[in-house]
Amino acid sequence: MAEQANVDSTPESQMAYYSEHALPTALIDLRNKHGYVSEVIKYCEAAYLTNDKREIEAQTKEYMADALGAVVKDIELITSNLTSFLDLQIDSIDSLTPQLDLVKNRIALVKAQHAQNRLQRARKTVTGQVLEQKKEALEEEQKSLNSRKLPEYTRVPLQDRLKMLDGVGHCLNKS
Repeated sequence: MAEQANVDSTPESQMAYYSEHALPTALIDLRNKHGYVSEVIKYCEAAYLTNDKREIEAQTKEYMADALGAVVKDIELITSNLTSFLDLQIDSIDSLTPQLDLVKNRIALVKAQHAQNRLQRARKTVTGQVLEQKKEALEEEQKSLNSRKLPEYTRVPLQDRLKMLDGVGHCLNKS
């Protein structure tokens, strides 16, 4: 953490510090602690078989508490560095939003100007001529469902439709 004070205060340099130095160093320290814990376990297993078991048990608890405390501190440092790194990235992404909005607005303006210029050129070439709408004939498979002509509908009275159903189904009365 003391080294971070020497780093520039620009977000880019802080992100570079976290990604190139702070996070890799903390991960290496955590990996080294894993080796240290393994060595403590091996030592305690070997000593348990040879010396006073109660003393070795107390010593093992003390060593393991120290080792796990160091691992917890390393994990805390890693999470702190990672959180700071992610906060810097979020801030840099948020700072891009106004720039992206500006670009979006400029593109919309250029599109509108381009459309206006094309419309004016088209009007100049057609001055004095009657504008006719051109209809292109589409082939049958290209026509949409909305453009196809529906078959003519003829209304059938309800009585006639019900009479068609007289022969269908079961009859309760036998006749």
